[in-house]
Amino acid sequence: MIKRLVFTLFLLTASTLWAKTAPDCLNLHVIENAPIGFNNTGGQPAGVHWEYLAAIEKASNLCLDKMILPYPRIWQSIEKGRHDGGIIFKSKSSSEFVDYVAKIRRVKIVVIPVKGVEINSYEDLKNIRIGKTRGTNLSEQFDQDSSLNIIELNTYDQATRMIDHGRIDAIAGSALVLSYQLKKLHALNSVDLTHKLVLGEKEQWLQLSKKSQHLDKIPQLKLAIEKLKKNGSFAKIMDKYYGNEWRVINQ
Repeated sequence: MIKRLVFTLFLLTASTLWAKTAPDCLNLHVIENAPIGFNNTGGQPAGVHWEYLAAIEKASNLCLDKMILPYPRIWQSIEKGRHDGGIIFKSKSSSEFVDYVAKIRRVKIVVIPVKGVEINSYEDLKNIRIGKTRGTNLSEQFDQDSSLNIIELNTYDQATRMIDHGRIDAIAGSALVLSYQLKKLHALNSVDLTHKLVLGEKEQWLQLSKKSQHLDKIPQLKLAIEKLKKNGSFAKIMDKYYGNEWRVINQ
């Protein structure tokens, strides 16, 4: 009952805020998760996707109103057309109610061993202890493989402690998330980035709800994104928040 009330209040608040948007502006979400979207120490919104959208707004000469939203609340809002869209992973389950504007970036899904542990093929995973955050879906093969010794972790802090104490031999997840978290928690020196195993990849796309009133602006948005990818603007934003390590882990 309380969760339902909180969610209803969120929808009313979001609807009220977006109702103030000028009719020719797109309402776009930024996922609430550092470094993608968060409020900085000064209380101002910041993050990789926040700056992506700011750059797209400038390059396209379109009005984009941005709002940081928790991930669980995004899809229903897009499906109902309560906001226009945002940057999020492409998935088959959402294809029926979004239009894909342009691909932002491919993100590798990887297993990174601690130093001294060798991973040369998928078969090598069956001989080691692999940590991953609880509830994370990485790849169909990996997620359904009962022969793997997977240790579910609640936080990346817990993961780094287990690495330090020799309780896991590798950590699995999104290359970008691992790059950020391992650097933040001063654990990069404990892992071997050059011998990671790539499980697959996911694609970040700017997506608009099929119920958006701004689908006619897709060509402008697409041109802006291609320009920003080509001139390196997106990569510079990545460097600002992730450092150079993301290039090694995500290649």
